[in-house]
This record gives sequence, structure tokens and C-alpha cells, in this order.
Amino acid sequence: MRLIRAISIVLCLAACPCWGWGPTGHTLIVEHAIQLLPPEMKPFYDANSRYVVALVMLPDDWRLTHKGLLDSHHYINLDLLDQPPFTKLMENREALGKKMDSEEAAKTGLLPWAIRMRYEKLVKAFKGGDMEDAAVQSALIAHYIGDAHVPLHDTQYRNGKTPEQNGVHFRWENVLVDIMLKPESIKPQSAEKVDDVLKSTLNWCIASYNQVDALLKADDKARELDPVRGYRYHRSLFDQTGPMMIGQISHAAQATAGVWIAAWEQAGKPKLEEKPAPLYWGR
Repeated sequence: MRLIRAISIVLCLAACPCWGWGPTGHTLIVEHAIQLLPPEMKPFYDANSRYVVALVMLPDDWRLTHKGLLDSHHYINLDLLDQPPFTKLMENREALGKKMDSEEAAKTGLLPWAIRMRYEKLVKAFKGGDMEDAAVQSALIAHYIGDAHVPLHDTQYRNGKTPEQNGVHFRWENVLVDIMLKPESIKPQSAEKVDDVLKSTLNWCIASYNQVDALLKADDKARELDPVRGYRYHRSLFDQTGPMMIGQISHAAQATAGVWIAAWEQAGKPKLEEKPAPLYWGR
């Protein structure tokens, strides 16, 4: 059955856009992030987990309804902004975010700044006692942090460096997750301490970028084994990069929990309601 499913998904590959983790990956990040929260926050997130999980894919829906306008929120092409170890980028991160116009943003991406924007909205929601928006912003933050942990969202070569690698983005972050990843293998340790959201996000993106070459080499090796990219291809790709995938999803959960906690602390640690938010009540 897995072989049939793999082949079916691969046949649809050409028609699929290169977005972030599919629903499976993003859902795992949210579910595990909630488990890492302190007792003052966890009851609120437990009560609203159905909303946060359901809305985590909303940014990808916006890419369909607002074509081209929000794509830059999902990636950052680090190699167009600086060279490893990206010291200049880190030093000039504030100025860079301010001077980017829409044309530059589309070329280089705005993912770290999109995360900070959502973080600021979450702080505002916590401060104002707006539990509806707190649930929504938490889901959006989780989505973008998940995207930051996909190596191919952090490079201009998001679909490979050679024609033969074309489609590796979707194969790795969607197909491989669905047919090879065992959910029980995701084991985040604890929420990450976040003091400066933009700095932390850029560090996550850089760490993710550093795995791009290994991922592309694994794709080449798997394709040599199985040129038609069937089950043997995906088995090989997961054997080589499964630990990377598990590590990225696990850390994304730790990072997501850390950003939620940082927003709550900056808001003054308000008491959170231990019941579902009244999403869309009266509308």
C-alpha cells in the first residue's frame, strides 16, 4: 500500500507547488509544541488545540487566494543575502528588514520578519485578552517556524541545483513525510529559550540551510538507485535523511513552543482562559 501511495503522489508531483511541510509535518509540530508548554499556558492550548491544528495550514491557503503577495513570507534565500556563516546578515538584520521593498522581498524572502510580525500580534492578543486571535496567531507562527526548518526554504536552490534534482523540494517535505516518517519518532526535548525572535529565527534558518548540500547529495544517490523515483528512491532518501527530517521537525516544535512562551512572557504572563476561544461567534 505504501508503494502504491508513493507512486500516486509522485505522479501528481508536477502539478504541486513547492510549499512547506504538508499537513502531516505541520500538525506534528503543533501537537508536540503544545506538550512542551508550562502549566500556566498548556490548559489554554489544550482547549484550543483543534483550532491551532486546523489553522496551521492557513498560510498555504493564502498563497492560493493572494497569488504572489504572500509567497515571500514562506522562505528566505540566505545565499542571496550573504555567504556562510552569514555574519553580515545577522549584524544587519534590523536594517535589512526595514529597507526591503516588495521586489526585493519576492527575490530574497521575508520569512524571519514574517515570524516576528506574527509574534508581535500574539503579544498584543495576550495583552488584550483576545483569546480568539491568540489561537489564530499561534497557528500562523507555528506554520512559518515549520517552514524555516525545511532546508530548501532557506536557499535560492529550493528545487535543487540541477535539472535532475527538480522536484526534490516536494518529494522531501511532503511525500517522504507521508510515506516514511513514523510520528512516534518525533521526540522534542523542551521548549527553546527565545529572547530575540528575529535573531533566533535567523539562527534556525542558518542551521537549516547548512543541511541543504547533504539533502541534495542524498537525492542524487537515491535517484541513481531508482531513476524513476519509485519506492526504492524514497526508501533510500529516507534512510539517508530521515534523522535530519526527524531532527528538523522536533526542533521546530521546540522553537514554536519557545516563541509562544516568549510572547506570553512579554505580554506580562496574563492568565489564559482554560476553554475554547469563541472563534467566529456571531459571524
